[in-house]
Amino acid sequence: IFYTGSGRVGRIVHQACNENLTPCTLELGGKSPCYIDSTADIAIATKRILWGKFINAGQTCIAPDYVLCSKSVQKQFLEEARSVLKEWYGENAKDSPDLCRIINQQHFQRLSSMIKGANVAIGGDMDASEKYMAPTVLIDVKACDPVMQDEIFGPILPILTVESPQEAINFINARSQALVVYIFTQDATTQELFIHRTTSGSMCLNDTIMQYTETNR
Repeated sequence: IFYTGSGRVGRIVHQACNENLTPCTLELGGKSPCYIDSTADIAIATKRILWGKFINAGQTCIAPDYVLCSKSVQKQFLEEARSVLKEWYGENAKDSPDLCRIINQQHFQRLSSMIKGANVAIGGDMDASEKYMAPTVLIDVKACDPVMQDEIFGPILPILTVESPQEAINFINARSQALVVYIFTQDATTQELFIHRTTSGSMCLNDTIMQYTETNR
């Protein structure tokens, strides 16, 4: 049995396979943090993160799940993000032929519940009748917020502020193992810190979703 999906259902599948001595392979989801520091090219970083996040309306298992950065980087990121999203999807993203919809109503309701009460910096528009959700960026996010509890798997990008690479590493390590860790920095020391002090399914430097280009997977 080959299963792709959540850890919760994966445990059920694994238990059933164990009872029947059935071989199984589980490809499970997880949150994929993205760290940006002040040495990164913020314009390029923003475009690559947004592309990785909003392709297929965020319904990609290795999409960046949330951003960790300083308040000053957050300000630059938001300025760039507004410009990039307007360039990609126009004044009204709902009319864009390049923005797909959420897969079903159950998942739409799950995603919409993550936005309730959140501080929406960009987007937030929704239409349940079309399962439409605008590319959305949240700020002032806390670790205890609903959007931070499970893999998002949708067009919602939370930003949490940290003031150092080590604070970001501590935040990542305090949670379940990341599926992917994305790092945007030109500082070799910072890159080495994340490589040696975090554990994840894979790591990507200064880009996103490059795993799909690997021919020997």
